[in-house]
Amino acid sequence: MQLGLVFLGFLLLVISSVVVTFWLVQTQKNDAATINLAGRQRMLLQQMTRLALTDQDNPVIKETIDRFELTMIALSEGGEVVDGNGRSLTLPPATDSAIRTELDEIALIWPTFQTQLMPPIDNMRLQTTLEALLLKLDTVVSAYETVAQTKIIWLRWVQFIFLVAAFVLLAWGYTIVRRQLLQPLIALDSTVQAFGLGNLDVPVPQLPGNELGRLGQTMEVMRKEIATHQTSLEQQVAQRTQELTTAFEFSQEIVRKLEPSQLLRSVADYTRDLMQGEAASVCVLDSNGHSLELVANSGTGDQHLGLRQSVARSIALPVIREQKTVIGEGGCANCGFLHHFPHTSCAVAPIQVGGRMLGALCVVRSQEPFKSDEARALALLANAAAIALENTRLIEASKQQAEENASLAERERLAANLHDNLAQNLGAMHLSVNMLADDIVTGKDELAQLRIIELQRNLQQAYAQVRMALIGLREPEPDEDEFITAVHTLLTDFETQTGLTVQFDRDEKEEIRLTAVAQKQALHIIREALTNIRRHAQANHVQLAILQNKETVTLDIVDDGIGFDPNQINSPNHLGLTIMRTRAVRSQGQLTIRSIPEQGTHISATFSIRPEKLLELEVA
Repeated sequence: MQLGLVFLGFLLLVISSVVVTFWLVQTQKNDAATINLAGRQRMLLQQMTRLALTDQDNPVIKETIDRFELTMIALSEGGEVVDGNGRSLTLPPATDSAIRTELDEIALIWPTFQTQLMPPIDNMRLQTTLEALLLKLDTVVSAYETVAQTKIIWLRWVQFIFLVAAFVLLAWGYTIVRRQLLQPLIALDSTVQAFGLGNLDVPVPQLPGNELGRLGQTMEVMRKEIATHQTSLEQQVAQRTQELTTAFEFSQEIVRKLEPSQLLRSVADYTRDLMQGEAASVCVLDSNGHSLELVANSGTGDQHLGLRQSVARSIALPVIREQKTVIGEGGCANCGFLHHFPHTSCAVAPIQVGGRMLGALCVVRSQEPFKSDEARALALLANAAAIALENTRLIEASKQQAEENASLAERERLAANLHDNLAQNLGAMHLSVNMLADDIVTGKDELAQLRIIELQRNLQQAYAQVRMALIGLREPEPDEDEFITAVHTLLTDFETQTGLTVQFDRDEKEEIRLTAVAQKQALHIIREALTNIRRHAQANHVQLAILQNKETVTLDIVDDGIGFDPNQINSPNHLGLTIMRTRAVRSQGQLTIRSIPEQGTHISATFSIRPEKLLELEVA
């Protein structure tokens, strides 16, 4: 409102200044025209005198006299008159007393001067009268100039007054803007900065009753609401922190204690402390789901442990049947476990894992009823209790499973050893027996004798292999020369049996740095791969390459045989390939088999030079 008055004052001041200035400027124009007319009267008198003295019959004298008289009338009484340039002017009546007096005196002298212009002309008297009139006209012109000068001074004073008024309005406007705009904005800015720094205790100062004042009131209401919500949030955060701390502490209990009874007692203790209750109980559901058994409690002693009650009784029914947390008033008075806590508030949460009910967790207190958000903390502890119970059961199951897995692993180890050693020796002996029978039938006694000696040697080797597999001897230290010799032996046997020459490529300057386990598994893989080539590949060319870098040793076995479908590796017909892959994995290696029907097979086995851990040592 006050700013509106300031702006209105400025508007009126500007309009008044423009109007007054325009009026004064217009008045100055009229004063200038009047002064010019008064000055022209002096020239007309001189012109009349000159013509009267020099050209008495000149008609201009009459026109000059008429113009002089009309101008004098216009100067005195006002009216329309023509100036020296032929422009028509309208003069106001003379209002200044001095000017009017001088004009009246001129009007009295004028008839005398007019008579003296007629012949006979008395030059002396005419000149005297002319000087008197000229003096009066000069006085009139000076008076008009004085009036005009007075108006100019008055205009300057008016402009000075307008300037002072403008400064007053500016000062007033600045005061209003500072009091109603700047100071409230500074106060609001300080309050907002305090809000930004999280200081909600500083109230918004009292502001003027304008828009900013209403904004300040709104901010004050907002500050109070935010402070209230902040306090509530801090309380909730403290409660959540306590819940998480309790959950973490209980998780540590789960790690340290695997005994179910100790864990459940810890659940009861933590529940009682977190919920600020008088007592807490843990009940476990029986196998048929019809009754609950009290297995742990806190605050009531151990005399009630082992008690049972039906799940259809009191507050346990919705907890077990509907699997939800329930808060009740006095409901625990009907509970067989907590009947000695009458007229108390109780909260019960289901203990469940994956929708499977394990039991219930209950807490009671008499100070104040439980709130709905406290049910979450109780459910959190109930879930922790469920995890603890399930973990103990899983640990027992995992122990049993580990024993079974160890037994299966030992069976696989024996199966692999028997397959890689005994089975191949038995196959060779079977072939030798058939050939021995043919030699006996054909009467080749010497050759038959050699077959028998070879059979005896194979039987001794098979017996030694069986004993070594059964007693589980450990691997000796790795021997590169022995490994290379064994590889050459395998290749020589393969060439003797198939008539094919195997291309063997390796860098003889590089030491093959494999562990004993990896060497043994590599020999088994080479033997199995050559056996498969001999039996199934129908190959014309076979290549074995041993490649080594800073971290791995790779065996590449390539043939140009008929190949097979790699998707059928896990079929019973490819048991040897499966065992090869298992052997590579056991030595922390990797086996890759690439084959295309009618385009050969490429088997690549990669072993680490320095494996982090040897899973098991085997000899065959």
